[in-house]
Amino acid sequence: MSAENRLTTEQIAALSPGETVTVESGAEFGRRRHATATVVRVNASHVVVCCVGPRGGKFVELYGLRDGVRRGGGHAELVNLDVNDPATRDHLRRRTQRIDTAYRQWTRQRADVDALRELQDAISDYMAETLTS
Repeated sequence: MSAENRLTTEQIAALSPGETVTVESGAEFGRRRHATATVVRVNASHVVVCCVGPRGGKFVELYGLRDGVRRGGGHAELVNLDVNDPATRDHLRRRTQRIDTAYRQWTRQRADVDALRELQDAISDYMAETLTS
């Protein structure tokens, strides 16, 4: 997870019950997932949101008012991202596609130094693009 798209402290403090937010999770596994959640309550130290899981169950989660990071459970953050925009989803997929392809190639033949170099180059290019944008 990175701070590039995380909600700012001011944006989090301005949230009110009923507003829709985007939750990003799964980055620690290399596969970011985005879900839409609804703000239920904002108190002195947390934002309480409700989201629907992949099998239809409802989950109530706490996020820090200061940093927007989920309290308890796996790592997740409140982010600026329109998950309903196909162009945004496609852009995120394209940015990591070279890394995914290079990683799959390298895992097929882990002794292949050229495949490992390609993976390293793909990651370096992605990081350089992320840090400059």
